[in-house]
Amino acid sequence: MFTIWPGTAHLYPLTPLAWALQSAGHEVCVAAHPSMAEGIASVGLTPVLLGDEGLMPVPWDGENAKDRDVEGELDRLTEALDLAPEDRYPWESLRTFLFPVMWDFHPIGDFPSDSYPWVERLVDAARDWRPDLVLWDPCWPSSSVAARASGAAHARLLWGLDYWGWTVDRFADRRRVLGSALGTNPMEDSVRAIADRYGFEVDEELLLGQWTVDPTPSGMRLKTRTRTLPMQWIPYTGAAPIPSWLQARPARPRVAVSLGMSMRAFFEESRPRVESLLETVADMDVDVVATLNKEQLRDIPVPDNVRTVDYLPLTQLLPSSSVFIHHGGTGSFNAAAALGVPQLITSDVNDFTTIDDEGNKKTFTTQHMDVPPTSAYLVESGAGLTLNHQELSRAEMRERLERVLHDPAFRRGAAAMREDIVAAPTPTEIIPILERLTAVHKPEAR
Repeated sequence: MFTIWPGTAHLYPLTPLAWALQSAGHEVCVAAHPSMAEGIASVGLTPVLLGDEGLMPVPWDGENAKDRDVEGELDRLTEALDLAPEDRYPWESLRTFLFPVMWDFHPIGDFPSDSYPWVERLVDAARDWRPDLVLWDPCWPSSSVAARASGAAHARLLWGLDYWGWTVDRFADRRRVLGSALGTNPMEDSVRAIADRYGFEVDEELLLGQWTVDPTPSGMRLKTRTRTLPMQWIPYTGAAPIPSWLQARPARPRVAVSLGMSMRAFFEESRPRVESLLETVADMDVDVVATLNKEQLRDIPVPDNVRTVDYLPLTQLLPSSSVFIHHGGTGSFNAAAALGVPQLITSDVNDFTTIDDEGNKKTFTTQHMDVPPTSAYLVESGAGLTLNHQELSRAEMRERLERVLHDPAFRRGAAAMREDIVAAPTPTEIIPILERLTAVHKPEAR
């Protein structure tokens, strides 16, 4: 049984491993928010729906944290952790982006039995289906409780950097200095009420799994003390018929442009970024394919050398591309890295907006969460550069694109980055290891 937070960016990374397990003869299902039913089925997997969509929260509304002074407590913890400047990013990523999505569906504090039926549904589904192994999304922490309640072994399956394991390590280190004065890791608050309801102690295994499957390239991982099983990132970005124009080899260098699904969903007013990118490539001797929808292109002139499509799987577009310009998300980054394509990552900031069940908006200005690690690893590997239209002129942006297009050093850097990815075992190759770990860690049902 896999579990996911409701989003394609969480579904697609697990798909190759789920396919590999099915192909090896294992029964596989994916437990998720009912809004994911069609998406899960479309990738050839079996959805187990955790309730009625109309009765479940909207992702990214943060409702469950409203009754507590969460920001005040996070401010206090930030000061108590006494993080070095280079260590601020993982903590701030959890604080700004990942704690809120965990709290969408997991209570902070008491567990009212009539308010979180999707958690009960997950536990009941696991007890009924009796999986041997639960591979769970760290943004859906009740999965570990469901695994323990059903007698399954369980492990986290990451889709990005291990901010959670890193944070558990930092809290442990700091607690040796401050003792109980440090306070509680908010990760514990996300699972304690659920664990208490089912009679389980909140220990490190409940927070981090019995082990962790990590598809992140080795050169980009955060250092943690968690038990980790590396796995090769196999890019899966959906499926669609190949358009006839894509089947022909391009006559000029092809530049692929994408700002990802998360930018469409949560980042408002991307017009300046889109406009600057299209102005940069205008009149260049390249063929540009931009996966931008009508809203992103609203009132923006499209140059003659740019073809726009609403959606095209990156696994179809990137093999014929000389450069990939994108928003820095781990899915897009790893797809290009796995295919050895040089990259340019847009590192500017945008307005990030969440909307609660009542339609109230909360907006703040930030980079996409994944930009710092993906852009740092890209530049360190010599596989590409960053683009920031808020700091660079159009001429400077074009000069960077020309460099990545024509300097063979970037192609060599991209090839080296690909070697980092393919050095890890494939999903098929880790199945015997998963089987052995499951046999060792599977407890008796409770």
